[in-house]
Amino acid sequence: MIHRRTALGLFAGAAIGSYALPDLALGAEHARSTTFDPANPEHLALAFRKLAYSMDDRLTYWWMRGTRYGLTGSVTTPFWDMYVASWFTTRDLPDGRYEVKMAGSNFYTPVGSTELLETFANPYTGKTVTVPYAPPQVTTTLMDQRGGSPFTGVSPPGTKTTVSTDIGPAWVEGDTVHVQGDLVLRNEPLEPGKASFTVQDWSTYIGRVADVLDPAQLNPPSGHMFVDILDFPRWLEMGDHKGSFVSRCYGSKVFDYGSMPATWRRLFEQKFPDFAKDPGAVLRS
Repeated sequence: MIHRRTALGLFAGAAIGSYALPDLALGAEHARSTTFDPANPEHLALAFRKLAYSMDDRLTYWWMRGTRYGLTGSVTTPFWDMYVASWFTTRDLPDGRYEVKMAGSNFYTPVGSTELLETFANPYTGKTVTVPYAPPQVTTTLMDQRGGSPFTGVSPPGTKTTVSTDIGPAWVEGDTVHVQGDLVLRNEPLEPGKASFTVQDWSTYIGRVADVLDPAQLNPPSGHMFVDILDFPRWLEMGDHKGSFVSRCYGSKVFDYGSMPATWRRLFEQKFPDFAKDPGAVLRS
């Protein structure tokens, strides 16, 4: 999924407030403080892990619904609707770190439709291109208190890749905590004259303060607001057209395949019927 993601930001200040915090596990470590403070990096990392991922090894799903736009100057053009999904497991590692194994499958439909978009008539170029749908593949990410990315240390041939991740800020309103986690990635070609490729993923995870505080609640429900801004992908064949690729999505964490949105399940079963029989199998292979 577009997931999995963390960004540069300042920790929220004392004006956010504090809440009673039991002795909570942070992977192999424990938070010793008696209050929940969003400005404390350990507490922030705990809230992020619980809301964006989990603290157990249960197979867990994320879904998102949104729209993809082309952006030129300050004007957006809707391209298609998006049905985004990922599923994951986590595993504790030493020193408070943890591993996330994740797979995903995203589908596009014409704006306002729920039928699979197979070809796209590009309004900027006049070309009609084939929309690619890759089968689910596993990524493994090593996470720490500053986040993590499956792309760290990985550069496509002929490029230099830099990845920046962090967690925060977080803030509390009433009984709800919001945690930001964004990722910035830039691929720069080694050959002069070729275009670079930049991705900015901005996520906000939303859940109950009580769930973050509860040591018995290892994998609480949560919501997700997501925006990304990136360069146009090659398959759109944009040529020299200048602009950006933007999406706006929202979604939720759920705990079984049957709780995923019906439209996404129908498209998944249509396109990848073997994977749909047991989505978690790809994580076990």
